[in-house]
Order: sequence, then structure tokens, then C-alpha cells
Amino acid sequence: MTSPSPAPRRNRVLVAVDIAVGILLLVFCVLVSLVVITQALAYGGLHAQCGTGPFEGITCNAVVLSIVVYGLMAVAVLTAFIAFGMVIVNIIRKRLVFYWPLAAIVVTVALFYVGSWLAGLTLP
Repeated sequence: MTSPSPAPRRNRVLVAVDIAVGILLLVFCVLVSLVVITQALAYGGLHAQCGTGPFEGITCNAVVLSIVVYGLMAVAVLTAFIAFGMVIVNIIRKRLVFYWPLAAIVVTVALFYVGSWLAGLTLP
């Protein structure tokens, strides 16, 4: 039985660029997460615009608004931590690094827009 041939060596310049871009995207991911958390905390004050009266559906529903606020904050924190962890893991495993923070940014922004839409539905 023959042993498999070793993997070809990776270009050091491409590896350095990959790690640098991954770290820059990770810093941007943290900044995006901080902005999403700040905006989510601002959404908590939207319930003050509701007066008294019978409302139907999710209009002026404080529970839905709280779920949106805490959900946005959880998504922002979890995606940043997962991206950070996977960057470390992929550096150790000698794999591509840049796509984990990029995916985290895309998921955070997409779910921010979904959460903003849901928060807008709770306004009178």
C-alpha cells in the first residue's frame, strides 16, 4: 500500500493576504455588531409611542418588540463570536480565513433588516 502524496505548499503571500483580510473583516464585523446592538437598544424606546386603546395584531405589542430587540442583540453577539472562533480555527487548520467574517457580516446585516421590519410593524 502506498502513502498519499503530501499536499502542495501554499503561497506564503496569499496566506498572509488571506489572514490580513480576515482580520480586517473581523474588525469590521465587530463594528457592525456594535452598531446593530446600539440600534436594537434604541428600538426598545419605540413602545413609548403607543397610547392606550385597543390594538390588533402586533401593533404596539411590547412582547414582540422585546423579542426583536433581544434577538437582534443575540444575533450580533453570536455572529461576531462565531466568526472570531472560526478565524482562529481556520488559521490553525491552515484553511481559508476570510469567508467566516464575511458571512457573519452578511447574516448580521440581513437579520438586522428583518428585525427592523418587524420592529416597524409594532408601531401604531
